[in-house]
Amino acid sequence: MNEPQFNRERASPRVPSNDFFDFTRTDSRRSFALLALGASLGLAIAGYGLFTSKGTSTNRLPPEDIALVNQKPIYRSDFVIQTQTLYSVPFEQTTAQQRRKVLEDMINEELMVQRGIEVDLPGYDPDVRTALVAGVELQMYADVLARSPTDAELEAYYQKHRDKYSSVGVLRLRDLMLNFMPGETDAQRSERAVRLVTELRQGARLDDAFMEKNALRDSGALLVSGKTDLGDIFDFAAQEKLQPQVYAAARRLPAGQVSDPVTAGDGLHIVVMNARKVPEALSFSAARERVWNDMKTEAQERIRNATYGYLRSKADIVAADIH
Repeated sequence: MNEPQFNRERASPRVPSNDFFDFTRTDSRRSFALLALGASLGLAIAGYGLFTSKGTSTNRLPPEDIALVNQKPIYRSDFVIQTQTLYSVPFEQTTAQQRRKVLEDMINEELMVQRGIEVDLPGYDPDVRTALVAGVELQMYADVLARSPTDAELEAYYQKHRDKYSSVGVLRLRDLMLNFMPGETDAQRSERAVRLVTELRQGARLDDAFMEKNALRDSGALLVSGKTDLGDIFDFAAQEKLQPQVYAAARRLPAGQVSDPVTAGDGLHIVVMNARKVPEALSFSAARERVWNDMKTEAQERIRNATYGYLRSKADIVAADIH
């Protein structure tokens, strides 16, 4: 009996097809091979980018750097400036030995700086903290310090703040106070103050006898080395030392005059003005330097406040309540 045709076809071995490179047909082996090749190529590209990108560890020295210390650059420009400064000659005239010394010093300095950061030196050394704050502030103010305003800008500021710009006034005065007398009421003390002002205005001599007789004393606001300063004093110094009510009366008082009784927080005062140089308004040309300094100070204050605000908005700050 003859075997059916389909059985003979099943029993005959099949010849392996060469479909791997036949891109007109689907082949699972080819798909997996291409997938593995793509993954390997992607990893290779990523690795190259990782080890050659800026900020990664590498032995290549960028052209703008003279050295790398733990990947921190020492710039050629800084190296040239430091070499010229140290030896006081143009860089081209320095020797190889001198340059090597400067480079070694700069590397050592960078190592010490990195070590200081590593051990958190700014965290407990007040001098380092102060220097660090000063350095950051200098960066903050760099644009302000480098800018030169025009005369028109300066004059506009001068006109807006004209009251600030005057010569320094000088006073020579006595700030007298009434001592408390036994049994004397406040009304009686005020009457005594008015009487003493009248006597002084009429030419009474202000000597020790007059002071003792009328229970007067110098206030002590103008003491220098334990003695009352009877010499000239600048307006700003007098404003700082005298009671506000006393200074307000003194600054309006001409030379040779005696003020009305002045009530302040510590008692009754009488101001005797021996000499007075009144502040005089300065012209723009005379005040120009002060105007520029004031503009610069205001700009720095604005930058400082803005920077503090920004840093605080980014910071996590926990502080105790202050009572």
